[in-house]
Amino acid sequence: MDMSKIEKPESSVKKQYDLSGRYIVITGGAGFLGRTFAEAVAEMGGIPLLLDINQTYVDEAVQYLVKKGYKADGFEINITSKENVRSVVKQIAEKYKQVHVLINAAAFAMKNLQEGGAGFFAPFEEYEQDLWQVSIDVNLTGTFLITQEIGKIMKAHKYGVIINVASDVAVISPDHRIYEADARFGYEGVPFNTPIAYPVTKAGILSFTRYLATYWAKDGIRVNSISPAGVYRNQDPKFVEQLVYRIPLGRMAFPEELKGPITFLASDASSFMTGGNLIIDGGRTIW
Repeated sequence: MDMSKIEKPESSVKKQYDLSGRYIVITGGAGFLGRTFAEAVAEMGGIPLLLDINQTYVDEAVQYLVKKGYKADGFEINITSKENVRSVVKQIAEKYKQVHVLINAAAFAMKNLQEGGAGFFAPFEEYEQDLWQVSIDVNLTGTFLITQEIGKIMKAHKYGVIINVASDVAVISPDHRIYEADARFGYEGVPFNTPIAYPVTKAGILSFTRYLATYWAKDGIRVNSISPAGVYRNQDPKFVEQLVYRIPLGRMAFPEELKGPITFLASDASSFMTGGNLIIDGGRTIW
């Protein structure tokens, strides 16, 4: 290969991080992390297009960004429905012509349940197949369907960036001890855990990332993932104490600390990176 014929990246790192005029689709865009990612790319000039299952929440998230002075748009979607995904992506393609970045942040959580919530944190031996299946449907099948359709747009333009949101527990096992009572620390335990379906599906996301990184490399599409550890949201102080004891930096992440990594992967600053998994865990996975 003649390297002299390849276009060199911007020498200015400030320009490398610039996302001006780029359309960035974010699944789960009305959620806690989705909003954080949307704000991050908007701050760098990008235009977030938020996708989520509830139109009311989508509208609220879009208005939050607009009030801050950013451009944004939103669409209600059920990413587990192939027909609905195709319909929504068609709307996006007709309105914006191109999608530069896709951030797959949608994930199944207890709040998504209409009923059956009591079984969400059941021990493995009693874990319900329906909950296992819906986790696969959202976390894996949903990611597959939206990436498939957005990928077609990116391939046609010979450019695209895909960021899949995995987890630190896609790399290591959840530490079950942080949920259990421990009299030594006056810790009564918490009535939840990391359900088996979550780390299993997030581990699948890592394989999905590597597969597409090699498959689409020739088409100008880069595919990476991030694996964040627990993000602080006013959790029970005793639970936080148990968790951070196992993190070298001695604390949980703040949502703002995911802005830099997501912007890096979305921008040309990471132009020679594909198939990678950026671990943002305060060092948890190295112990």
